[in-house]
Amino acid sequence: MLSLPDRAAMDNALTLPLRDDIRALLRKRIDQIIDDGLDDLTHIVVLCSGDTEALLKSEVLFSPLEREGVRFGQPGFETYWDWLHDHGGWFELIYCVADSGFAFLLFLEDRDDAAWADLLQMCRTGCSRVGGRGST
Repeated sequence: MLSLPDRAAMDNALTLPLRDDIRALLRKRIDQIIDDGLDDLTHIVVLCSGDTEALLKSEVLFSPLEREGVRFGQPGFETYWDWLHDHGGWFELIYCVADSGFAFLLFLEDRDDAAWADLLQMCRTGCSRVGGRGST
């Protein structure tokens, strides 16, 4: 898991040996966040192979697969992201969590990964339901 809770971590992430695809997405999004003055209000998380839902939950204090005790796939579950985008290889989900504008921004690679099968299904289904790719 790559966790970027503040400006220093965001700046440092761009110096790490990352794959070109996620580096480009992070650079674009981090530049936008900084330009808009939201670096103190944004926590970026890149989910990596081997990460678990429990690890994500310990980092951001929620699971995108659960809402009010109802899990994805169970009757009554409703997605609650504020924005979902399919970048063609990576999904980006934004969850605004406070009136201050604070948001968690999650990146998840769109590749078969048993640890993230439910989250990938939720993203793929969500993109189909909202008309495919959103705006960047």
